[in-house]
Amino acid sequence: MDFSLLKTFINEKISISDEEFEQITQLVYVKNFKKNDIILRHGELCHFIGFLNQGLIRSYYIDDNGKEITTKFFFENCLFTYVEGFIENSASNKTFVALEDCAALMMKKDTLWQLFESNSKFEKIFSIVLMEDLKNIMLADEEKRNENPQTRYLNFQKQFPTAFNRISVKYLASYLGIEPQSLSRIRKRMTQK
Repeated sequence: MDFSLLKTFINEKISISDEEFEQITQLVYVKNFKKNDIILRHGELCHFIGFLNQGLIRSYYIDDNGKEITTKFFFENCLFTYVEGFIENSASNKTFVALEDCAALMMKKDTLWQLFESNSKFEKIFSIVLMEDLKNIMLADEEKRNENPQTRYLNFQKQFPTAFNRISVKYLASYLGIEPQSLSRIRKRMTQK
């Protein structure tokens, strides 16, 4: 089991000893998902937090018109869970699906609470991750309100340079809040420059 990405991820947030990191590794298990596997369905309770070692995950919901709206992509070196229901244990209003074959390190939510109680550093790491995630959600929401589609596309491209070979136009357009045809035109204009 490869823990190197997780160790780097944690040490970028807070310094922990090898013994403390070993404590985490004893509590996680490996879970592999095949492309198109549903990781969490809308309406299910989320009982896990995952760390993506390899692969790509998309979260989405179905709007009132029956259209899938992509809310987030989870790349390697990223935690994934249904954050909104983490505290009060509410059912997920999103579906998480593997866009590629994925290898993840998983921890049961109950185990995570025990880890928090054993060492406040672990709770601090999780708090930092949640604050970063909240900041990114707020920036993305602000960008959708204030930036034109081409700027949103360019910002996403800058943030995730390898994403375009991995994500279909349909999913990316949904995430950026534009129609797939518009995204195709933007991409075509950008390649002609």
